[in-house]
Amino acid sequence: MSIPSKSSKIVSIFGGTGFIGRNLIRQLVKEGYRIKVATRSPNLANSIRVSGNIGQVETLRVNIFNEQSISDFIKGSNYVINLIGILNETRKYKFNYIHAGLPKKIARLSREMDVERFIHISALGSEIGSKSRYLNSKAQGEKDIFSENSNSTVIKPSLVFGYDDNFFNQFASILSLVPIFPLIGLGNTKFQPVYVEDLAKLIVSHLKDDNKKDVYEIGGNEIYSLKQILEFIVKITKKKRLLVPIPFSISKLFITPLQIMPKPLITYDQIESLKKDNILLKTKSNKIGNLGDYEIHPVSIKNIVPNYLKRFSN
Repeated sequence: MSIPSKSSKIVSIFGGTGFIGRNLIRQLVKEGYRIKVATRSPNLANSIRVSGNIGQVETLRVNIFNEQSISDFIKGSNYVINLIGILNETRKYKFNYIHAGLPKKIARLSREMDVERFIHISALGSEIGSKSRYLNSKAQGEKDIFSENSNSTVIKPSLVFGYDDNFFNQFASILSLVPIFPLIGLGNTKFQPVYVEDLAKLIVSHLKDDNKKDVYEIGGNEIYSLKQILEFIVKITKKKRLLVPIPFSISKLFITPLQIMPKPLITYDQIESLKKDNILLKTKSNKIGNLGDYEIHPVSIKNIVPNYLKRFSN
């Protein structure tokens, strides 16, 4: 392995140790970038460091609640990418800070340090005023970013899938244990799944794109309802399961017992999110991200998901 050239552009990533981050780093390595990854525990991120050539990937301890720590990490970067997001709140991690306050801070510090481009990964369906605090905080973060940094790009993917995703793996795990499973909202919510490697390629392409201050909605070529997705999982795992349609009006009653779990399968807030389809919709402020425009051919869930859910069929 060779040490990357000192002239290589530096990409600094917040949230690089997560599902999307690990796949993004592999793509950046292929493109020859030098990469810095913010983490709470650098010693636990050895697999990230060895994903590139010697010296190409560096992990650094960063306290996302400390502005000086964030500033020190960004210093010297050509590009900054934020992937940090949470699905559930905890005592320490709240939607408003993680999805709005933190991205705003990173955007401002990136501008102050003359970073060429700040890329923020948000979520399809985000909307100011949404009853879902998750979606509302995501939308607030997008708004705050552009108020601080005009050299920014926001990418809003639909459901992201891949070998170590949370969505398909988690539902396959649950469906392997229970004979009956509720279809919240009758299972009608629509998704437009995008393959994580396709998303990673798109993010990298935006490092070279001159378009700025744009919001891109991203999805795959196929649309599935929640019911179709769960039926797909059941078919792959070869389980006989009864999927029971539950209307939104009474769905919260069915998930109340789950709320005592440290990480509930579904929360009240996520039910609010499910009331809105997670598919591409052209608006005045958003651009539909056509993966084909970036010479990316969208991969179907049919070609990937069965490969990593087979283990649940035993």
